Amino acid sequence: MSDPDDGPSPEDLETYDLNEDGKISLLEVVRERLGSIDAGLEKRSKEPGLRGKIAGVAHRIVDKTDNDDS
Repeated sequence: MSDPDDGPSPEDLETYDLNEDGKISLLEVVRERLGSIDAGLEKRSKEPGLRGKIAGVAHRIVDKTDNDDS
């Protein structure tokens, strides 16, 4: 993201402004981060063994909170 003193760049607004109000709120930053974590867990869940299984369970839990459509 861009320097906070300059305000968000147009690219940041398009990417992170989930409710399209022209601002990037703390909640939007957290939801973006949660989405990144979820994507990483989903990728790791495809690994064999215990690590993949644990990542799969964590992915399902995080995915429920990340995709709440509210």
